[in-house]
Amino acid sequence: MESIDQLIQMVDPNWMPWIVFGLLLLSGIGIALGEEWVIIPAAALVANGDMPVWPTLIAAYFGVVCGDVIWFFVCSRFGTRILHIKWFKKLFHPKRMLQAKYQFDQRGAWVIVFARFIPGSRTPTIAVAGMMHMPFFKFAIPTFLCCLITAPAQFFVGWWFADILQAEDKLSSITQLLGLVMVVVAAVLVYKLWSRRKTSGESVPRAKASWLRRFRK
Repeated sequence: MESIDQLIQMVDPNWMPWIVFGLLLLSGIGIALGEEWVIIPAAALVANGDMPVWPTLIAAYFGVVCGDVIWFFVCSRFGTRILHIKWFKKLFHPKRMLQAKYQFDQRGAWVIVFARFIPGSRTPTIAVAGMMHMPFFKFAIPTFLCCLITAPAQFFVGWWFADILQAEDKLSSITQLLGLVMVVVAAVLVYKLWSRRKTSGESVPRAKASWLRRFRK
């Protein structure tokens, strides 16, 4: 931890938001880097006074948005090549791609909204949207609006967690920690309710495999 603190102190605080922005842009080249793994620690650093507040929050929002938009255009332009990359096949099985395609056929742009709140769904969903050549504004509008919720929410969690660790009042610290645990438990329960259909043995509906055959080399 001391080495990490020393490394942070060596970097100009004004450059830290740009680092956050750059890390989030990595998802724009298909790296499944969860945005929460960047935003939450960044917010904790903000709470500690190591980074500026508003530049970091703005960098977090636009980093996520720009990363999603880049990945959308990459998949729209190079969909066939991407599907035949080994690491992509390992991360996102064709079955998952067909499941996402089915949801698009049934619910349209709402799938973009749902994917923002379901762990592990963001990258494959955007990939399918790009390969389907979804109109850009139909993809961009729900993305921009949803990120106005998710990015600040993750930022708040990181800040809140840092405040808990720094709290001198033990009672206040315990109360806040219990509140954080309740939020996490609620999120886990929501995820379990969503995945219950899958774990109950029922087959998850998916589009016909013929849709993927169009991307043969």
